[in-house]
Amino acid sequence: MTGQAQANGVEATVHPGGMLSRLTLTESALRRPDLAEVILRVIDQATAEANHRIRHLLEEVDPALLNLSSPKTTEDTTPTTWRTQ
Repeated sequence: MTGQAQANGVEATVHPGGMLSRLTLTESALRRPDLAEVILRVIDQATAEANHRIRHLLEEVDPALLNLSSPKTTEDTTPTTWRTQ
C-alpha cells in the first residue's frame, strides 16, 4: 500500500507513515532553485495519500495503534542531525 504524488518534475512513492519508497527527479527539476521545497511538498502529498488509503482499508483499527498519524510536514519527521544549521 503506497501513495504517489508528482509536481514540477518530482515524483515520490511513499508507504503509510511517511517512509519514502521511491523518488524520481527529472533533469529540469534538478535546476529548480526551490527543489528541496518541491521534494518535501510532494512527499507530504504522497504520505497523506498513503495514510488515507490504509485508513480506509483498516477502518475499524485506530490509526494511532499503527503509528499512522500524519505529521504536519515532512520536516516534522526529519532528524535534527540532517537539518542545515
